[in-house]
Amino acid sequence: MDKVEQVGNFLKRVASDASLGASHVSFCTAICTAWIENGLNNPFNISRRRLMASSKIKSTSTYHRILNDLKALKYFEYVPSFHPGKGSQVLIVTK
Repeated sequence: MDKVEQVGNFLKRVASDASLGASHVSFCTAICTAWIENGLNNPFNISRRRLMASSKIKSTSTYHRILNDLKALKYFEYVPSFHPGKGSQVLIVTK
């Protein structure tokens, strides 16, 4: 499966999942945008601040709730770095 097809499959999965709310979809869109900006490399690094800004999530508690929901649903794997300059690692789960 090529990388463009992986993006399409990820977005179709997000769009068809009735259990996801608007914040979940916005977060997935932000993750997908970052994935594309990183040359569709998987995994890639991203910062919480950037994801919050891109997904329009203002509260860190909402950010963490959405992040944990999506991790539990296996949309991606997330490994925090706790290093402000490095960013956390995200691995998009493509099926």
